[in-house]
Amino acid sequence: FKMNSSVEMFRSISSCSSCNIRKNQDPLYMTLRKADVFWIGLSAVKCQSSDDRVPLSETTKSGNLINRIEKEAPTHSFYRTNLVKCLPLTEEEKIRYPNGMEKKNCISHIRQEIQLLQPKLVFLLGKMVATFVLKDMMDITSYSLEEDFAYSIFENRKGIKFIPIHHPSYILIYKRKKEDLYQKEILKIITQTSVSLTANKV
Repeated sequence: FKMNSSVEMFRSISSCSSCNIRKNQDPLYMTLRKADVFWIGLSAVKCQSSDDRVPLSETTKSGNLINRIEKEAPTHSFYRTNLVKCLPLTEEEKIRYPNGMEKKNCISHIRQEIQLLQPKLVFLLGKMVATFVLKDMMDITSYSLEEDFAYSIFENRKGIKFIPIHHPSYILIYKRKKEDLYQKEILKIITQTSVSLTANKV
């Protein structure tokens, strides 16, 4: 692992113009040099302040839930990112889901982030993210998101575990009464990871 490589990667993300949605808002990303655990969301949200300038920001409800989980695993390091780094908008400037081409253009950044930050666990938030990433990276087309949160774990040849989970927004909207169980099951997966590292900022 080389620091220069990580700096170059973040420079590549920040200057990416593969999609025309770049004009809506600059790409969102964190700058870490190592991370045990990845959270991969779908795409960026509108940033209202400098505090929002990271994926899955704590100022959002989903990011806040993720933050509560992270606080229960203080010996692990975490990295938040999105499958699509920029903000997809309709012609009426309303937030929309990213299309297939936008996801395809941005998956190379996810590959770089995983290669350089070397996580042990990669949580895929929601069906759209899980379906695209598992197919692209592992050629997996079948998985399930069980209501009891007994999540499946898919390990690649390098020993990185990919776990499709319910998106935090789904839990907060539809399964609020099961929020504690959701957190407990995710924490169980995290704490069973043998390697624990401390992240270093670039």
